[in-house]
Amino acid sequence: MHRGWPERWWTTALVALVLAGIVAYDIWWAAGILAEPVVDWWGLLGPCLGGTWFALLAVSAVDRSIALRRKTRAVPGETQAGP
Repeated sequence: MHRGWPERWWTTALVALVLAGIVAYDIWWAAGILAEPVVDWWGLLGPCLGGTWFALLAVSAVDRSIALRRKTRAVPGETQAGP
C-alpha cells in the first residue's frame, strides 16, 4: 500500500472517477452562480477552489491507477525500474 491508496488499479480508478464526478458537480455549481443576474463572487470561490482541489486529487488517482495497472501487467522475467 502506498500512503493510503488502494492496492488494486481498478479501485484507484473508481476513486478517480468519483473525484471527477465531484469536479463536474463543482463546475455545474459554478456555472449556475455565473448564470445569475448578479454574480456572488464569494459564493463562486467555494466551488472554484474545491473543484481545483478535487481535480488535482483526481489526476493523482489516475496517475496511481496507471502505475498500478502497468505493475500488474509486467512481463515475468523482465527487469522493472523502481521499487
